[in-house]
Amino acid sequence: MSIDCSIESVLCDEFSVISYPALRYFDGHGHTKPYRGPRRASAIVSFLKRAGRPPVTVLDEEKAAAFQSVDDTVLIAHINPRDEHVAAALKTIASQFQDRASFASVDTPGTTTVACYNNRDGQKFTLSDLAAVDALSKLVESCMAPLIGEFTRANEMKYLQSGKSLVFFFATSSGEREAYVDKMRPVAKMYKEYLSFVTVDADEYADFAAPLGLTPGVFPALSVQNPMYGQTFPYASGAEISPETVGAFVMDIVQGKVKPWDGQSRQGRGRAHDEL
Repeated sequence: MSIDCSIESVLCDEFSVISYPALRYFDGHGHTKPYRGPRRASAIVSFLKRAGRPPVTVLDEEKAAAFQSVDDTVLIAHINPRDEHVAAALKTIASQFQDRASFASVDTPGTTTVACYNNRDGQKFTLSDLAAVDALSKLVESCMAPLIGEFTRANEMKYLQSGKSLVFFFATSSGEREAYVDKMRPVAKMYKEYLSFVTVDADEYADFAAPLGLTPGVFPALSVQNPMYGQTFPYASGAEISPETVGAFVMDIVQGKVKPWDGQSRQGRGRAHDEL
């Protein structure tokens, strides 16, 4: 069912719809699940598959291996029956994050351990020390976090206030942005402790390019920003954007070989490396 919020404003307010498009899943038992993922068909289909499963799927060891690949983010807990508190915590966390990840449990006679698979980026996170109250939620959040995220109205402040420098990639088409993510993952993984790599819809954020030292309307484009110190480093306009060149550009910034943008000239119009 589709709803026009300009007409059904009361209904949209009831379900906390503040931006469009927005998806809400009704399970037929009086519960509603909001969709908070990217606006891509594949991601929406994954959400619907998750919604049709129980919050925690109970598996045996044989089926656990196959379950690892059912979703972009999959958490499988191998729980010793004596650790009932872990099973209870898992149900709570699964109910909280089921719209974005898939969860399963397996009985084990050994030590209770938890593994989380970020299949999109090829990463695995494991946890055996479950003493901390927030151990599971931190594991899920770390596992779900993409190496290269999508900069949106919903998460922009989280990125800007993260304390990390940001590598912005602007492109008008989703295909260009997805291709950039696929090839740039190794670089993002190398610098993930210090940098957040994000893609930006250049049409939606058309007014954001100029403050980053980029020429408005000229895309794809890339710029590095350190929000903490107010420094911006536009990448050369028209230069090749590849893992090798972007990795070298980031290293040049770290080594002080590239000067921050002065806020007036369009450094991105020339080759930034010509100054080195």
